[in-house]
Amino acid sequence: MTQSSPPDGRVSKWILLLTLLIALASRLAAGQETSREKPDPGLYEKAKRASVVILGNDHLDGSGWFTDPEGLLFTAAHVVGRADRRIDVVSPVAGRLEAKLVAVDLGHDLALLRVEKREGGYPALKLADALPPPGEDVFLFGAPLFRPTLLLRGMVASDRTAFEYYTGKYIETVHVAATVQSGTSGGPWLNGRGEVIGLQSGVMSVNSIPIGIANVIPLQALRELLKSRRTAATPTLGAAVEEPWQQGRDVLDRFPPRTEGVLLKILQKDKPADRAKLKQWDLITAADGKQVRVSADLLRMVRSKQPGESIKLSVTHPDGSGTEDVNVKLGKLEVAWPATDEKE
Repeated sequence: MTQSSPPDGRVSKWILLLTLLIALASRLAAGQETSREKPDPGLYEKAKRASVVILGNDHLDGSGWFTDPEGLLFTAAHVVGRADRRIDVVSPVAGRLEAKLVAVDLGHDLALLRVEKREGGYPALKLADALPPPGEDVFLFGAPLFRPTLLLRGMVASDRTAFEYYTGKYIETVHVAATVQSGTSGGPWLNGRGEVIGLQSGVMSVNSIPIGIANVIPLQALRELLKSRRTAATPTLGAAVEEPWQQGRDVLDRFPPRTEGVLLKILQKDKPADRAKLKQWDLITAADGKQVRVSADLLRMVRSKQPGESIKLSVTHPDGSGTEDVNVKLGKLEVAWPATDEKE
């Protein structure tokens, strides 16, 4: 049988102090919670009416949203998959509709689709003027794990774009702190007023386990594809690079201490870097005569060019054979997609 006994006097003081601290922490947390900007009460309904699920050959592959009342809508390019797939969209307002591909931008994982015009038009989401500052709440609308019309919360985690390598290519993204599930790809990220601040593309993960950071396509890429309605021509090295500091001693010890540059980690067979005879663990220290310290330095220089143009890389080999300049003729990510150009 459990017995009760009066607490020791010293313990009582510690319990009282702990209780006061817990109460203070609770009040502070409550104050922080109530100080957060609350979203527009109509946010959910606005997002629901303008959003769709994307069916590829009858399978729910992702999410999307109308960006124009005349029937233009966005989703992620990897949701469409390839140019010859049959794509339908399911709208809570207009039902199931056949969609036609207008254009893609693989460097931003974007696909622009069109459905037939509808009397009265489609509910559409407006693009925001700018990305909210880091720390501000944003909201993702989509179909996580085949559950349509769910609204999820995240937080802007950076004030600049980054390049993330997945689906076999580099995609320019903004980082948002959020737990995101499959099925939301292509869905809109919204500010508290219900304006689009980006499009859901992917997530960061370790050993296939998401770590709470979403990759979101930036506003400028959405604006450019919506304006041009033309399939992009994105230059590519056909390779993935990493900074030396990400590597183990077996790689680091191949180079002098404090070496700066980016290492070739993945080379795609018969792509530009491979054709130029570059090898895994070659170190790129400069591009077109400009020093390269981090991956983004190199990737922004590549993206400033056109497919077919060359970039001169200063490369140090890990076998001690020295440094050489290598000219690499850039390829195009969208080579397997038709060069669409919709005219109104």
